[in-house]
Amino acid sequence: MPGEKRALIRSSFCLLSMLLANAALSPFAVASDDVRIDRESVTIWSQGVRLAGDLYKPSKIAEDQKLPGILLVPGWGGSKANVGKNYATHFAEAGFIVLAFDFKSWGESDGPLMASEKMAPSEEAVEGEVKAVHVRKVVNPFSMSADVRAALHYLGGESDVVPDSLGIFGTSMGGALALVIATGDNRIKAYVDQMGPVNYTHNLKQLPSELMRLAETRAARGDIPPYPGPEGNSDPRLKGYPDWVALKHFNPLANLDRLTAPTLIIEAEGETLYDPAYNGRQLYNTIKDRLPSRYITFPGGHYDMYKGRNLDAAREEAMNWFIKYLK
Repeated sequence: MPGEKRALIRSSFCLLSMLLANAALSPFAVASDDVRIDRESVTIWSQGVRLAGDLYKPSKIAEDQKLPGILLVPGWGGSKANVGKNYATHFAEAGFIVLAFDFKSWGESDGPLMASEKMAPSEEAVEGEVKAVHVRKVVNPFSMSADVRAALHYLGGESDVVPDSLGIFGTSMGGALALVIATGDNRIKAYVDQMGPVNYTHNLKQLPSELMRLAETRAARGDIPPYPGPEGNSDPRLKGYPDWVALKHFNPLANLDRLTAPTLIIEAEGETLYDPAYNGRQLYNTIKDRLPSRYITFPGGHYDMYKGRNLDAAREEAMNWFIKYLK
């Protein structure tokens, strides 16, 4: 595609390569005042793409001991580094095994590969050199949901983790993605939604359905690029390239009746990226009579939740929620 950087890459499509791609462990310790935490770099497979993850564990775990696990889901443009720094070590110090990861095409994770030219037909998987574009920084909630699901399976398969005692923490868009997974996996026994825009039907009501259908048609016919690029993001506050068609179709509330995990909802009083009344508050009002749930707010705006007293206090609330329902 004109104007895009192209790279010569070597790709193996054999199933054997996937089976042999075990987690790449790079252990090193994170010091804390009370508990020594080990962090390992791991590889998670999602839809045939390698995701980079960091696994946090207390250093001293008895041979026969298993601990509850917590999956951290970053937001739009977020990273495992950010949620790791702000939350992972603190949760691990409280006796949890914590996994943070980068979405595909973000951070240290691989992205999809788009062949620059039509490939030769083949009945079986083949190995060869392919000229392709390495797609980066795409915001597609369905692809990202698949990443969250893969990360949860990875965490649940960890030998030191109680496989049916998992918590999930999502911040910003990660809160909505976490809800999708929490409504479909009964291993999740505690869910924390921090500033999650869970109601995309309301949040993107200004996007005409007819325009989205036209965009899908043009993409299918090759009239526009198959992956979004810089031209699709007009909001300087948002990183990356949003797939607006996918976002328009995204509905985290669709299976809310299947949510069984006790739910903590944290929001900013001065939220401006979405209307809390139709998101966190609506979520709480829908589940409060049938599930253990709590709705709390903190002063300031969206990004004020990641610093100072708000960060400390909200993190403490989340930690106490996980201790209550996972320990």
